[in-house]
Parts: sequence; C-alpha cells; structure tokens
Amino acid sequence: MIREEIILERVRGKKVLDIGSVGQSDEYCLWEMLKKNTRSLTGVDLPNATAVLADKFNVSPEGYEHSQDDKIVYANMETVDLGDKYEVAVAGDVIEHVSNPGLFLDNIKKHLDESGELIITTPNAKWLTVLFKPNATHTLWHDIYTLKTLLERHGYKITYWRYYVGNKPHYSFLKRLLAWRQQILVVAKPM
Repeated sequence: MIREEIILERVRGKKVLDIGSVGQSDEYCLWEMLKKNTRSLTGVDLPNATAVLADKFNVSPEGYEHSQDDKIVYANMETVDLGDKYEVAVAGDVIEHVSNPGLFLDNIKKHLDESGELIITTPNAKWLTVLFKPNATHTLWHDIYTLKTLLERHGYKITYWRYYVGNKPHYSFLKRLLAWRQQILVVAKPM
C-alpha cells in the first residue's frame, strides 16, 4: 500500500515517535510495521484509547494486542512532554481526531530534532466521505489546502504530499478508481 511504502522510506533505521499507536485495530495500525523497521520507537495514545475502541467500534481487546507494548505512553499529544527528540513523528490518521490541532502540531514540533520530519495521513475532506456520516471519533475534516494553512501557521513547511487510495490492504479495480483521492499523506518539516 502506498501509505506504508512512503512512511517506510522515511522511518527506516530512525528514531521515531508514533502518535495514535493503538489505532482502530491491528489491521489499520502502523505500530507493528514501525517496530520492525525503526532503530527506536516510542508511541503515544490517549489514556482511554482502548476503551474508546471498544465503545465506538466494538473492537475486542484481541483486536489491539500491541496496546500492551511498554513503549506506548498513554498521554495526550497536545500536552505531553516525553523529554526526548525524534527524527520522525508519524501521525497516521490522527489529526482528524484531536481536540486542538494547533496545540497538537506545536507539541510535536517540540519533540522533533533539528532535521526532524512530521508525516501526517488523514481522510480527504473533498472526497465522497463527506456525503456519509463521519467516523464517531472525528472532530474535523481536512483537504490539502486546510492542512497546508494549518501547518504553516504552526511553523511547518510541506516538503511532500500526495493523494492515495484508502488504508485497506486490497481494493478491487472499481473500488480503487472510486477511492483514488480518499486519503492525503503530507510530509512536513519545522521551519
């Protein structure tokens, strides 16, 4: 899948911060892939992440076994101080869930080293999903223009971006056509 390929190119052998580590299930979570391909990995997710999954998505604890990993810190990325710096921060399908995206981005920047990169993936607000009821935990939608504005306001410059087919492992040809611009991937560096 495109998302995983691009992320892997940028995290391989590096010290990485994974934000939203618990994910909706192991199927959509980047944790295991990152764990196998990074030099060092720290995760952050909300203290109630597993309870929200059980409540909103009917995910049983077996669906997110990696949530017990002792490298995952349960805290809010808008305010946590991890006391460390990272070469790459990955926020895979997270920004659409946060309460305050400005605080979120500002705090991530504090955790990036001098040459650090932030990778964000998020659903595209200008895709067909706007016609449907959103995910029960989403607080906002972004397109490439609102992401660019938000990132610039918080001291980032986009170095790469692209649309990609959604996060499911396999799509039929017809579904691939329909889902072509379903997701956005952005790579940004602090200015």
